[in-house]
Amino acid sequence: MSEFEFVAKEILQIDELLADNFIFKSIHENLEGAFVTFINEDSNEERMLHIKMADARKYFSSKLYEQINS
Repeated sequence: MSEFEFVAKEILQIDELLADNFIFKSIHENLEGAFVTFINEDSNEERMLHIKMADARKYFSSKLYEQINS
């Protein structure tokens, strides 16, 4: 898989969770990427994504900014 395909896959996973009424709960970053925990506002279900690609990490940062400022 190309780098573009990895980024697109990670962005799609983020968008799917946000569309399913999940919000950001916590983010832990290290040299292996970012571990992003989402929580569903309705069911309190939690899901974690391991975001490895830098462009996908930039993308979730912009989505987090939107969540904070909405």
